[in-house]
Amino acid sequence: MTRAMCFLWGSVTVALSLLAAPHAESAERVDLELITEPGLPVNGAQRWLASLKDVPFSSVRIRSANPGDQVEVRQRGGAGSRSYQVIGLLTERNTLTLPGGEFRMGDTAGLRAWLAKIREGGETRLQETEGPFGLTPTQLVKVHDALRVPVAFSTQGQPSFDVLKRIAGGLSLSFLADAEARQKMAGPETVADELQGLSAGTALVAALRPLGLVMAPQKQADGAIKLWITDVRRAAESWPVGWPSQKSPRETAPQLLEFLTVEIEKTPLASALNAIRTRLDLPLLFDHNSLARHQIDPARVNVSLPAGRTYYQGALDRLLNQAQLKSELRVDEAEKPFLWISTLKK
Repeated sequence: MTRAMCFLWGSVTVALSLLAAPHAESAERVDLELITEPGLPVNGAQRWLASLKDVPFSSVRIRSANPGDQVEVRQRGGAGSRSYQVIGLLTERNTLTLPGGEFRMGDTAGLRAWLAKIREGGETRLQETEGPFGLTPTQLVKVHDALRVPVAFSTQGQPSFDVLKRIAGGLSLSFLADAEARQKMAGPETVADELQGLSAGTALVAALRPLGLVMAPQKQADGAIKLWITDVRRAAESWPVGWPSQKSPRETAPQLLEFLTVEIEKTPLASALNAIRTRLDLPLLFDHNSLARHQIDPARVNVSLPAGRTYYQGALDRLLNQAQLKSELRVDEAEKPFLWISTLKK
C-alpha cells in the first residue's frame, strides 16, 4: 500500500446506471480431500460428508492418509485456469482442520466464508487481515489504483449528476446506490469546484459531499468490489477527499513556499483565492458542508493584506484566517497535490 488507508455502507439497493456491472467470472474449482485422525468417531466421516453438502466445494472425498500428507492448499494451473486442492484433517475431537482455521460440524457460514477467501486469492488470501471497508490491503490498493484516472473535463458549474456519470463512465469499477442517494444525485445542484485534472476518486467524493452523500468500496457476496453511494449518516466509514502526502510540503507543492510581493485591500476572499490559485496552478477544493454550516461565504467576506513580501502559504493562511478558514495540503489518488479549505471551527 502506498499510503496509510485507515480513513474513512441502507435500504433495498438498486443498481446505479453509471456503469454496467462486469460479468461475474465462474468460480474457481476447489476440491476438498479429507484425511482422518485416529480416534475420529466411527460415524464421523459420514456425518461430515452430509454436513458439507451445504458448502459449495467442487468435490469432497475422504481418503486414507498418505506419507507426507499435511493440511495445506495446493494450487493448480495459472491465471484463467486456476484451481485448488485442499487437504483437510478430521480430528479425533470431530472437528475439521483446514489451513487457517478449525471448524465444528454445522458451521456452514464459517466454511462458506473460508471457501470464498480461497476462491478470491488462494492461501495468500487466508493470511490477509481485513481493514477499512472490510477489505484486505491488496483489495484496498486495487480500488485506490482504479480511482487514479484523471478527470479530463471541466466540472465547475456543471450539473452534479452529469459530472458523476461522466467520471464513473471512465472507471473499471461499478456502482450501487440506494433510492435516496439516487434522488439527491438527480437534483438541480451543480458542482461548485473545478475538479478537472484531479483523479476520479477525489473528484467523485468532492462532488458527492455537498449533496450529503459519501462513497465507500463494498465487497459483494461473489467477491466483486463495487462503489457504494449512500447518505453520510448511514456510512460507518467513507472514501476521503484526498490523502495526506507522504512527502514533505516542499516536495509535494514547492510553489507554496515561493515568495511574492503582495498587497490586497478589501477584496472578496473568493477573488483573492482565485488569483492565487491561477498563479500557483494548484486546485482549491472547499468543504462546502462546513462553510454552509458556519454561514461562511467566500464571495461575501472581504479580506486585506498590507503591502509586503511573503510566501504563498503564508499569504493564504492570513487571508483564510480572516474568514475563519484554514487550508490543508492533500494529494489525490495519483499523487497530484491540492488544497482542502475548511472552517477553523469543527
